[in-house]
Amino acid sequence: MIHDMDAIAWTILGAVGAVAITLVACAPALKRDQLRRQTAGSAGGALAGIGSGFDAVWRPSAEDANAQWEAQIELPAPAPSPGDGGSIDDGSIVIDLDD
Repeated sequence: MIHDMDAIAWTILGAVGAVAITLVACAPALKRDQLRRQTAGSAGGALAGIGSGFDAVWRPSAEDANAQWEAQIELPAPAPSPGDGGSIDDGSIVIDLDD
């Protein structure tokens, strides 16, 4: 009975070790892929919220910087004021610019 548990324990330990070695070996490629997707604008996914939650706890300055960056790139267009030139003409929006 003890020898059976010993074999199971060694099998589990070997599997955990193999997974750890695989993750360490693949980490540079995964990071490079993440950076490539980030520069292409398609980074994120289901686990993005979990990562930002960890940033908020362990690296609040990084989370603040990310929030500020997102606010800067997502500025809305200014709303037109009533005195601005522009009208809707046959379903098309026409904007008159004073030269």
